[in-house]
Amino acid sequence: MKLKRFFIGLCVLSAAGVLPLSAHPDGHTKVISLLPSTTEILYALEAQDKVIGVTRYCMFPPEARKEKTIVGGLLDVNYEVIYSLNPDLVILQDDENELVSRMKKMKIPTLQIETRSLDGIIKSIELIGEAVDKKEKAQQIVGEIKQMVEYVQKMTKDLTKPTILVTYLRPLGEGSIREVYIAGNFTFFDDLIEIAGGVNAYQGSEMITSPVISPEGILRLNPDIIIELMAGIAEERFTPEEIRKDWDMLPQLDAHKNNRIFILKQPYIGIPGPRVAQTLMDMARIIHPEVKWE
Repeated sequence: MKLKRFFIGLCVLSAAGVLPLSAHPDGHTKVISLLPSTTEILYALEAQDKVIGVTRYCMFPPEARKEKTIVGGLLDVNYEVIYSLNPDLVILQDDENELVSRMKKMKIPTLQIETRSLDGIIKSIELIGEAVDKKEKAQQIVGEIKQMVEYVQKMTKDLTKPTILVTYLRPLGEGSIREVYIAGNFTFFDDLIEIAGGVNAYQGSEMITSPVISPEGILRLNPDIIIELMAGIAEERFTPEEIRKDWDMLPQLDAHKNNRIFILKQPYIGIPGPRVAQTLMDMARIIHPEVKWE
């Protein structure tokens, strides 16, 4: 269950509030990142010299875990280590109220971010850039993301919009489909689907970011395309062919009949950070292979 919570949290990681940055006009210089996405953002901003701590799940860039102090994970933060590092800023997701409360008691400023939407990702890059005095670099990264968005939208604007089911997590290699975690309508994947010229096959409450659906539920949705995000957990034991074979249980699906079930295993898939433009391009190529992409 902890693994599921971690992976779902990873895919809907979170940008919104901040304690006063004005107290650090030249930017914070002792920053702890409690999210893989924010660690990646900090390095992309070329602010790695200001980072003093990361989590064990901060895989990119690889040097982050080698160079910086590990302060635990998303679910088992080591408060003693954080306190001993004497940070001037801890960056975490916006729904971690208990963590924020603990930091407040230790008199450690926090920056809470939300990345459930593409706008949230862009805002998080801007907020972190402001916090570490890297506004110009942040605007460069944001500009590159927006440029990719505009390009994909231009190339797909007049095309038919297939229905897309994006999955995060499910039991693998069983020859069956069950307990499938999917991208709901309040995730950045919902935004990417729309930008890439598709429609999310799931239409439900925005209160549920990652619904869990049954085989019967998938049959009702009957997506044109299924995109499975398989970056780094148990799926490393299985080939894309083995993962895809589980779907033989549902041969009546349009996605299965038309051989449009795809596995994305790139390490940046699911990380709501600077490489979200790459994820968008990967999805656009799958959704509209007829386009002559650059």
